[in-house]
Amino acid sequence: MKGDLLKHYEEKYADEKSVESLEFIPYMKYPLNRFETCVKYFVDNFQREGTVLELGAGSGIVANSILKQNEKINKYIISDLSENRLEGVKRSLKDQRLSIKRIDVEDFDFESIEKVDAVIMIALIEHLIDPLGTMKRIKKVLKPGGFVYIDTPNIADYGARFKLLTGRFPSTASKYEGNLRYDNTPVTLYDEGHLHYFTFKSLSEMLIRYCGFAETRKHHQMIGRRFLGKKIHYQLAKLWPEMFSSLVLIAK
Repeated sequence: MKGDLLKHYEEKYADEKSVESLEFIPYMKYPLNRFETCVKYFVDNFQREGTVLELGAGSGIVANSILKQNEKINKYIISDLSENRLEGVKRSLKDQRLSIKRIDVEDFDFESIEKVDAVIMIALIEHLIDPLGTMKRIKKVLKPGGFVYIDTPNIADYGARFKLLTGRFPSTASKYEGNLRYDNTPVTLYDEGHLHYFTFKSLSEMLIRYCGFAETRKHHQMIGRRFLGKKIHYQLAKLWPEMFSSLVLIAK
């Protein structure tokens, strides 16, 4: 099974091997996507010197943006399962604080690397076969006072609730009951490999009850079409994240 998953991700991200430059994401008061949201809340919460570990870092867009906006970071370890993506990062991201590692988060001894002050996990936990066991191991790599930033789809947002109400599956990475990509091509993994679905409460309960974290803190990211303008939708996400936000948590 692991071999099939690896093949899927290597093929999916084959084009990223030759990336020459990366987009820079500035700090945004009203972030519009998961990358802008991470830059905002990570910068807000990490105002000290230290080491950062980004798991499932993809093309390196977030790493590039955070490194350029936080000179206090001493070391930034960027990792991914895909060799193609890591090759792209090596070509496109030049910073002396950067360390690149290929890490399969579900088959890696986190005690074999240095402890870190923060871990970033964007669109990763939903792909894990065993998120509970993996998060228990990740907790051990944190220094005292460290935190994990997690971004994952919210299976209880208003769109998902409406789909369930009308008898449809609330897929989080595809359409047509999880069987078509957004470009209308067939998926090669059901719902593009999303294996687990979380609410704010279910993820918080798992992290605190079983994974060794003491607390979680909600953040918010507006979702869906912004008919009322981004400021109003941002406030809706802030006031009722369980309904109007993607799932964004900081766990300590």
